[in-house]
Amino acid sequence: MDEQTKKMKKIIRKLKIKRVILTIVLILICIPLVLVLIYKTTQTLAGKQSWKLMQAFNVRSEILSPNIQSSDNYLSSNSFWGGTVTSHRYKEIDGYRISWSTLSGNYDWNNYQENTMNSAGTDSKYTKKQIFGQAQVFDRTTQRKIPVFFNIKHRYQSTKGFYQIKQIGQVKNSVAEVALTFTKPLTYQQIKKIMPRNIETNWYWIGPSNQGDATSFSNNYIGLQSYNGSLKNNDFQMLRKDIRQHSNLLGNLEFQHFSMLKYAKWYEKKYPNLKQAKFSGIIISGQTKNLTQLESANWIKYSSVGAVLSIKPYLKPNK
Repeated sequence: MDEQTKKMKKIIRKLKIKRVILTIVLILICIPLVLVLIYKTTQTLAGKQSWKLMQAFNVRSEILSPNIQSSDNYLSSNSFWGGTVTSHRYKEIDGYRISWSTLSGNYDWNNYQENTMNSAGTDSKYTKKQIFGQAQVFDRTTQRKIPVFFNIKHRYQSTKGFYQIKQIGQVKNSVAEVALTFTKPLTYQQIKKIMPRNIETNWYWIGPSNQGDATSFSNNYIGLQSYNGSLKNNDFQMLRKDIRQHSNLLGNLEFQHFSMLKYAKWYEKKYPNLKQAKFSGIIISGQTKNLTQLESANWIKYSSVGAVLSIKPYLKPNK
């Protein structure tokens, strides 16, 4: 082998070594970049799903939370694969605040799911008990009684225990919330005229259709939270917007062949503004001595007491 050939082989060997080294360097540089890119992509996808879950909680808080308000909405856990969103909730009863069951849900790169809902669409955080022949609904976490509404067109086997406001005066020195089902749907202005000034109107229920037992809705009632007892047309338009844009949330709610989504869509089209809208019931709160004013009100068909709290000397009720 001549000298020229040896030199060529050395050059080729060096080039191969350089190429191998360059390949290794490129791999060492590219792998972290690819990992960073994958991480950012997955976190962006997960972030979109967590945002969708928070939006679902916001909509639930706006239209599916009878006298229930949210105090926060945050990521309670977060990982490479996904995480959990939690929302703490509470009730305001004539100036007295009590804790309520939290909302939570899981999300990953391409999906999210509320933990509080099962496949049947019934909120798993509520339990039922039969008391005096009537199904009493309780929040599973706090074990506080839930005020329920009734369908005036539904035939109940027994109406025993459906007029609980008549016994509310027996509870002394307390504040309470009560769900009132009207004898017929009323407008917002009609409700304002008949409500005593020393009782708060906290929530307005749009009602059911002529199907199904409303007591079986597991507190999945559609309506509007009022602030200082009043509603504005903007509040009502937000309700209509949520019904149109978030049908996926309502689509899971079906009870005894009653479709919450179909009824909500019908209601949204029938009533274009607050002035024309009619409500089938309300949730009120106040001192029990003031609630006795409504014991014989002829516009109340049914009434159901919810949470009852003893008045504390250091905290005065709102009314």
